[in-house]
Amino acid sequence: MKMLIMKPTLTFLTALLLAPLAALHAAPSANAHIVIASEAGAKLDSDVNKGGGTDDTALIQSILDRAPKLGSLTLIVDGAILTSGLRIHSNTTIQCLNRACGFYLADASNRPIVINATPQPQGRADHNLSFLGGTYNGNAAHQEHHTEEYGATTAFALHGVEQVLLRDVSITDSRTFAVYLTNWRRVVFENIYLNLEHIPKQSTQDGIHVQGPGEFLSIRNVQGRSWDDMIALTNDGLAGDWNSEGQFVRATNRNSGKYSGMGAVSDVDIDGVQAFDCAQIIRILSRAARLDRVSIRNVKGTYRDFGVWITPYFREGGNIGRLEFENIDLRPVGPSAYDYVPPFLFWFAGKMEQVTLKNISSHAPIDDRPLVWIQPDAKIDRLLIDGLNVYDPRKEIGHAPLIRADGRIALLQVRDVVVQRPQAQAPAGSLIATSPDRSAMKAFMDARSGIVNPKGMRGWPQGPGYLTMPPQIHRLQISGVVAEGLEHILDHKTGTIEALDLRDLSIPSTTKAVHQGGEAKITKTQGASLK
Repeated sequence: MKMLIMKPTLTFLTALLLAPLAALHAAPSANAHIVIASEAGAKLDSDVNKGGGTDDTALIQSILDRAPKLGSLTLIVDGAILTSGLRIHSNTTIQCLNRACGFYLADASNRPIVINATPQPQGRADHNLSFLGGTYNGNAAHQEHHTEEYGATTAFALHGVEQVLLRDVSITDSRTFAVYLTNWRRVVFENIYLNLEHIPKQSTQDGIHVQGPGEFLSIRNVQGRSWDDMIALTNDGLAGDWNSEGQFVRATNRNSGKYSGMGAVSDVDIDGVQAFDCAQIIRILSRAARLDRVSIRNVKGTYRDFGVWITPYFREGGNIGRLEFENIDLRPVGPSAYDYVPPFLFWFAGKMEQVTLKNISSHAPIDDRPLVWIQPDAKIDRLLIDGLNVYDPRKEIGHAPLIRADGRIALLQVRDVVVQRPQAQAPAGSLIATSPDRSAMKAFMDARSGIVNPKGMRGWPQGPGYLTMPPQIHRLQISGVVAEGLEHILDHKTGTIEALDLRDLSIPSTTKAVHQGGEAKITKTQGASLK
């Protein structure tokens, strides 16, 4: 008896994607769920880099509006489309054949290239949105910075969404954020290219800007340039503040718009960020909403002002659980893009429970910016710096510390440190220092007071108190240090260290293990073995 063997056949979608473009034009789709832009009548006479051509917004929107009735829709974009902005419904995929295909935002559109159909600060009405391939050009030079309707004029605006995928997408010259994501769940960004050439004044040109509430976010392989934060996790920073009665409330500003949400963010995995001459790389901003279980790995490239900024942005706040950074190699270039704060690699402020920095590199720095700057308003339960590698070939090096600890820390652990300064003319600075200097903090408070103290909001009444508050470290552990070209391992100028533990220091005779200023206190010391 012969068995009947059924040979598998390609689905229509697979055949469609594998067929040559000419064949697609020769055989129009009979599947209503799949629409090819050219067959539907799109002119496709624009250019994703230069714009121009016929505005196809009405036609493309009419296609996208079929999704609710059909149940699902795939739009295949086989050319460049000029648009004044589109809304995308649940169960929709936009697939571009290559990066020469996609969308260019028409002059004076002043809205996102793409926004979800039902944007909302609470509840998630739009599901299963996919953007595969192509270029989305925001035409930054010919858009307003923000509007009352949408807030910041972004390339993508996604407010109240679940199950979202952006893969192999290029975002070019967005007026502000490349992506503005709030009120979300289960989102993936993969192979995203940020192509920023035009930088208007007051640009705020973030790359991927994320606000809460949200959980389960994966960002992998983001490359390119931003002129503000390349990646921002700002749970509630743009949309929430304390009012004059001390209540934390929604506080819409020019960037947030009326659709953006705010709230807790958890379970975030960021792996692979390659920055080219960015103003700033990563901002983490939590005021009241919880941020927890965040891992950021393999971040490299060049930047102007800061690498990682963790802050409640000059408010009395912060609600951070566990943060982990690993394999960070960011190299400063000049000049600075902004002047409201001195440059740095890491900045810590606000309340946080557990932060780990692992395998942090500083290679050929151009100035004396701190690698880790713990602010006076920081309240940290545990900060672990595990693996700090510094190679500084400059001849003249200033007296600034590599790690500046000005806040309150229950446990600060610094281990496995290598500092090489092969051409330094004289020992300079320290590995870790406490300092009474608050000039940078005061200057920032003065410069930003009009922005961070809007009418009706409480502002930061506790702020001035930190200008005189001395640092306090309950337990400081320093171990496994190999260093040359430093004046001190620890330069303790002010405040209190309850317990100091130094072990396995390999330092030359020109480096002193501990320098203690007249106002500084160390209650208990142990270890201090030298090699």
